[in-house]
Amino acid sequence: MSEGINLLDPNKNRATIVPIRRIESMRLIVAVLLFFVSVTSVILFILVAISPLSELQQQEQSLRLRLSQSKSDIAKLAFVNERTTTIDGVIKKRLSLDETIALIQSKLAGNATITAMRADKDTVTLTVQSQSLQSLNDFLNGLSTLVQEKKGFSQVTMSDLTGDESNKDYSVTISLVLL
Repeated sequence: MSEGINLLDPNKNRATIVPIRRIESMRLIVAVLLFFVSVTSVILFILVAISPLSELQQQEQSLRLRLSQSKSDIAKLAFVNERTTTIDGVIKKRLSLDETIALIQSKLAGNATITAMRADKDTVTLTVQSQSLQSLNDFLNGLSTLVQEKKGFSQVTMSDLTGDESNKDYSVTISLVLL
């Protein structure tokens, strides 16, 4: 009969022991996490106190001030760079007539001078003036020789010949087709 009178359940004591163990392990985990957070906070506080953040902010402000003062210089430099790029493009596209002019000048004879010159992509038009028809003749013959040798020109065409006998001044206008 003593068994039936016992009001305490023997299995009940075991059920309360398991949650107590869980609570103790949770308390240990919480204590470890609290310690970890505390140590991390102290380390971060020390790093912030030691860091050169204020110096970096002052350096940033001084650099911004210097940059704002040199805005006009930067704009001028950008303008010059843009112009330089444009000039390089023009120079690359430009028709180089140095050799052509040198060939023409090498054939100038006597007192013949070039008074006008116009150049296109394919042709050069010249007006040559001289006090002697012989000089103009020698010049034209020299250009004809260059055309035959295929040096610089593929064709020479005389478009105008004028003369002023009172001043003994003659001029010839010719068109040269470039190779």
